[in-house]
Amino acid sequence: MRILFLCNRDLASNFALNLLLPSLTGHQLRVSLTERVGRIGTAECSERRELLTAEQSTPNEILFPLIERARFPDAHGRFLTFGEIARLRKIPVTTLANPNSEAGLEEVRAFGPDLILSVRYGAILKSELLSIPALGVLNLHSGLLPAYRGVLATFRALMNGDQEIGCTLHRISDGTIDTGDVIATGRVSVSPERSLLGHVLCLYPVGVELIVHALKQLERRLPLEAVRQFAGEGQYFSYPGAAEWAEFTRRGMRVTDSAELLGVYQRYLGTDSAGPQAAEPPAATGARALPGGRL
Repeated sequence: MRILFLCNRDLASNFALNLLLPSLTGHQLRVSLTERVGRIGTAECSERRELLTAEQSTPNEILFPLIERARFPDAHGRFLTFGEIARLRKIPVTTLANPNSEAGLEEVRAFGPDLILSVRYGAILKSELLSIPALGVLNLHSGLLPAYRGVLATFRALMNGDQEIGCTLHRISDGTIDTGDVIATGRVSVSPERSLLGHVLCLYPVGVELIVHALKQLERRLPLEAVRQFAGEGQYFSYPGAAEWAEFTRRGMRVTDSAELLGVYQRYLGTDSAGPQAAEPPAATGARALPGGRL
């Protein structure tokens, strides 16, 4: 199967891709990146800058370049940077900022994907591109749909005092955001010991399992059962404002944690650290319907 993996050039996207790579052996894979998700304001609050530093600036400007210059061997179990995935695994990794442009569509058509997988990709996919893969487009959203559509769903769940956070594997069938049919959801217990970024990263082992299960179904030519989302359900959230970030920290919650980050960074060096873990073993669940067929 030809699979186009769309993601953002950030730590969480790379983390998810590394978890998924072993299950993509035997498939023809191509990775296309955006450089950011959403617009970056000129007057970002300190909490937002902290998150950007941890998930983008430090990996992209310091950690990943140093690892690539060191030319470490492709040791079993070591996470690979985007550059190493291209060099060591011979998987094309390119920037695709505007997939809906003529050039972007031409690039995607030239590869001819049977399936497109999207994780944290920073561009909205429109109808012409969505029509290319015969098996459609699947997106892993780091929030439970339809309740938490949009950006930083984990932040919203923590602010709402939820005892669980979750991720959703769903279809992208039009140019709207996080509205497609839900294939499966996964949940992880909230832990007061874990930071916001730690909670986000803990969703990807569960989310990748959802993707792997869907891939196995498609490989066996079985349909992916899904539950429809209805118009008007849930809420779309944009980036938190400065007042919301201030309230987040006032409640004693942390944006990042140095020990968590060290554990993640060490995975790229081949150490024994396993990175962020759930407070209890995370469990993935299928898409669940409420009475009337609604989620």
